Amino acid sequence: MSELRGLLPPTLFFLVAFNLLALTAWLSGSGASFGFASASLSALVCGKAVLVADNRGFFNRYPARPLMWNVLTKTLLYSALSTVIRLLEHGVHGWLASPRLGSGVEFVLADFSWAHFAMIQLWLAALFLVYTAFGELIGVIGRERMAQLFFGPVGASVA
Repeated sequence: MSELRGLLPPTLFFLVAFNLLALTAWLSGSGASFGFASASLSALVCGKAVLVADNRGFFNRYPARPLMWNVLTKTLLYSALSTVIRLLEHGVHGWLASPRLGSGVEFVLADFSWAHFAMIQLWLAALFLVYTAFGELIGVIGRERMAQLFFGPVGASVA
């Protein structure tokens, strides 16, 4: 149950973010390859990547330094992990298309848009930066105080 509780915040964050990116691409007419189902599946993958990375005990190495050190460390680790996962995913797609040794690598090298891959990775890094910055702030301020700052005091009326 604690894994599900840890998986929920990053998955919801990336679910909204990726579907907004997919909607933007669809509305501009340039995003037929990145649909809503793909965006939702990618959000699950990123949520799992965040959960795996958080459970490795690597984080919060800089407790005496400003929060930015932990934010940048987490962002770089999440981005690297998502890069590996996405490359493996593309390799599996190539292997499924032609199941022989090395076909996944051949697919990634031949029929793969590195510019598109890099653009998605840059967006992922920016989203990871926002996610980790807010996560660090919540860790310092607390969930209740953060909710109060964003949504106002509980039970307060709007005048």
